[in-house]
Amino acid sequence: MPTSPSRKPTKRAAQAAETRARLIDVAIAVFSDTDYEQVAVADIAARANVAHGLLFHYFGSKRGIYLAAVQATAEHLNAAFTFAPGATPREVIHSALEQHLAYLQEHRGLALRLVLGGRGVDSEAWEIFEAARWQALGAFADLLGLDATNPALRLLGRAVVSAIDEAVVQWLDDTDAVEAGRLLAWMEALIVACLATAPALDETFDVDRAVRALDD
Repeated sequence: MPTSPSRKPTKRAAQAAETRARLIDVAIAVFSDTDYEQVAVADIAARANVAHGLLFHYFGSKRGIYLAAVQATAEHLNAAFTFAPGATPREVIHSALEQHLAYLQEHRGLALRLVLGGRGVDSEAWEIFEAARWQALGAFADLLGLDATNPALRLLGRAVVSAIDEAVVQWLDDTDAVEAGRLLAWMEALIVACLATAPALDETFDVDRAVRALDD
């Protein structure tokens, strides 16, 4: 029996998806500017120009749209690690870091409270960003032809991420202290330098080719 062709989304479904996406975009902006406790669901709905009840229909509660905003933020940050065909590893890393830093600067409040705030800020939100971090580290390892499951590389990767996160926290408090381009160059140099130390954790781990690729 022949299978029926997949149907295109109806106009109503497309409108619902657009409304849901608009609510998430507004929620990201609101939670970037305001602490969670001080955010009113009605304000999000009003800024998105949708009926109050629609927010509850799509997300159930303020907590629901908050976590949806966190998930969308994590996905946006991870999208920076979508590699363009033909780009060198160095170009890929530079582009990813540049997009990452620009997004955090644009959403400074959200970055300081959630992305860079640590597990103690909100454990559920933290787990979302943890998953995104591991996904980004895995993509980075694949780019360089490294084994993402290697314990030494995982330890090293988390150390680098923690150092970059802490540096970004300091930088967001005073973006005039260091020019963004210099901060990006330091991040790239940090990755290369730390990667070169991997054999100290596991002497069987060969990173020479990966280091050369990032030095090119």
